[in-house]
Amino acid sequence: MQDPLAPLRAEVMAQPPEDRLDYVLDLLRLYLDPVPEFFLGVHRIAPGLQPADVRVLRALDARRGYIVSVQSLIAARSLDRAVDDWAPPQKVVSCIAKLRRIVKQRRLPVTISTFTGLGYCLEAPACFRFEDGAAPQASS
Repeated sequence: MQDPLAPLRAEVMAQPPEDRLDYVLDLLRLYLDPVPEFFLGVHRIAPGLQPADVRVLRALDARRGYIVSVQSLIAARSLDRAVDDWAPPQKVVSCIAKLRRIVKQRRLPVTISTFTGLGYCLEAPACFRFEDGAAPQASS
């Protein structure tokens, strides 16, 4: 049986040796800290979004402006499951499509870019926070 943590382990090991511990601690903080304000804000924007999808959005937003690997997004999405039952990469792809639809429908100032073979990157203005539960109003 293939080790389901192998891609995540490879991602950590790809970091410079002196940065690996901080990288792992950041991943743990990202996945274990639910940040209730974030979840409440996203619920106001998109009430029907599933918790696993919100965790993917949170993982992207926490690393805003940086590429987040598919393996990291799988880990974020599958937190509430045993490692042997983690979601396949296709679930992340469909989640990203869903998030893009919501961003477009709600006219949020957010872009989620695909970096084939690497992952995804969320970009948004510094003034936009999902925690606020709405897009910033255009100034007149």
